[in-house]
Amino acid sequence: MGSMDGRVALVTGAGSGVGAAIARRFDDEGATVAVLDGDSTAAELASRVLRHGMVVRADVADPTQVDAAVAAVVEHFGRLDVLVNNAGGWDCGPAAPGSTMDITDEQWHSALGLRLDGTFYGTRAALRAMRGQRSGVIVSISADCAHLAHHSAVEGAMRAFTASVARDVAPLGIVVGAVAPECADFLVPEDIAAAVHWLAGPEGAHLSGQTIKTRGTGA
Repeated sequence: MGSMDGRVALVTGAGSGVGAAIARRFDDEGATVAVLDGDSTAAELASRVLRHGMVVRADVADPTQVDAAVAAVVEHFGRLDVLVNNAGGWDCGPAAPGSTMDITDEQWHSALGLRLDGTFYGTRAALRAMRGQRSGVIVSISADCAHLAHHSAVEGAMRAFTASVARDVAPLGIVVGAVAPECADFLVPEDIAAAVHWLAGPEGAHLSGQTIKTRGTGA
């Protein structure tokens, strides 16, 4: 028996990296996982190691595609219990800009578009699916990279967004939280997946509205 037996989860950006690690962790714990990615080939490959689930291709920056993706999951499985907003590339490694002056327009708009827009569209669609159940968990991934202005802007906005949405939907029994890994933590996706799994579990209900770090969570 796994800690997520019987639950249906949708993980965005699950074709590789952190998203794929989260999908595997959920699958190991008994969840049925919908693997969403903009790259259908990557999503298909990532789903092959899972026992139960489906593949959904969608661009998280497109609200119409996100709505359709969530609707497809609900239609196929009858419900949606967990959403993980993870889609969006990270440039925290050696190729990261060294200064605010070095951040390109593309990097700025990619960070805000994929992370903020994608998180809002995914959260809104999931809440509409979860409100009838009066239960559900939404976890969003940001990045605690204080030396990178575009990631810091997203992380600050994600904290405020998470707290606001959690207050809004608390009467519906829906838990909303976020995980903010440090840049180096992205080198170990399994640690981030463990933190997300912990936040999606019973203990996470006490931290609704909070953003936690991947280190020191007891995950």
